[in-house]
Amino acid sequence: MPFRLVKTDQVLTQVGGDVDEVNVTLALYSDELEPKEVSRALGIEPTHAHRCGEHLKPRSPPARSGAWLLTARGRYVEPAQTIIDRLLKQLPTDPAVWRNLRARHDIQFRFGLHMTGWNKGFSISVEQITRIAALGASMEFDIYAYGEGE
Repeated sequence: MPFRLVKTDQVLTQVGGDVDEVNVTLALYSDELEPKEVSRALGIEPTHAHRCGEHLKPRSPPARSGAWLLTARGRYVEPAQTIIDRLLKQLPTDPAVWRNLRARHDIQFRFGLHMTGWNKGFSISVEQITRIAALGASMEFDIYAYGEGE
């Protein structure tokens, strides 16, 4: 089948650019996690928290571990670095607080990335990586790619 070049002004797809939506969550997990203790240590209330064994919904199975989650959400025009900074600015800088929390809980920085199209991304500055590392947090990435019409 021959290939023919057709001139058109119609955009078929866009490639590259920033991720459409970035959600960043500080997550602490452990079987012994007491949400009020974590809130007291961090000086902030979570977006969501539960103890191990609690039912998150009436018909759901019991939670396998306790969790304390603080989420910052952003969309489209807001750069990922701004959302990361918004979350980091809420957290204490005292290394002793994080040492104590690390000794009892798994600490994660979770990134939920939503995008249409492909070849999109974002940057995390050296300062942000250094700060996240000082918390003793791993970084987890959940990537959701949607078709143009979804």
